[in-house]
Amino acid sequence: MPTPADAPSRPAPRRPSVRREDLLAATVRYVAEHNVSDLSLRPLAAGIGTSPRVLLYLFGSKEDLVREVLAVGRSEQLALLERSEAEGGSPRETLELLWEWLTAPERRGALRLFFEGYVRAFGRCEPWRDFGTASLDEWLPPLTRVLDGTRANATVVLAVLRGLLLDLLAAEDEDNIRRVHAAWRDFLDATLGEP
Repeated sequence: MPTPADAPSRPAPRRPSVRREDLLAATVRYVAEHNVSDLSLRPLAAGIGTSPRVLLYLFGSKEDLVREVLAVGRSEQLALLERSEAEGGSPRETLELLWEWLTAPERRGALRLFFEGYVRAFGRCEPWRDFGTASLDEWLPPLTRVLDGTRANATVVLAVLRGLLLDLLAAEDEDNIRRVHAAWRDFLDATLGEP
């Protein structure tokens, strides 16, 4: 889900490198299939064809790499909102597209990472200290813009979206998964009217 990308706690190389971008893209793909928050860099590095030393040199720390992975997702989400708006998508259509993107099975690992980072922000420890606040600051303006002309409150929409995403992560059977998807549709019906 929406995530901030602050400066890493250790300095990254001054100029972007093709190798760094390739490894970031490989890590994004790896996260789609694995949960990197609870494993060391060694299995991640082996899985993407590099070494832990190279990852630390290029990204500073595992936490900084995770934040960059989340930033890639956030950029894609914000681009999706902008694209939908540019194509004349209604607020409901735009939020439906966002929900579909966020709930795609290949994004489950990144969703889990987002919520783990959000919880770590409560502990006020680096590099997660401002993660939650920055996420709100990044998401409320675009949501407010999407919802302009409706009676919907961007804070409520973001809170319901995130709450239902948490329920979806907890769902282990098809009935509960369908229930969460239906709840999102019901919320959109109540908030923005039926399609």
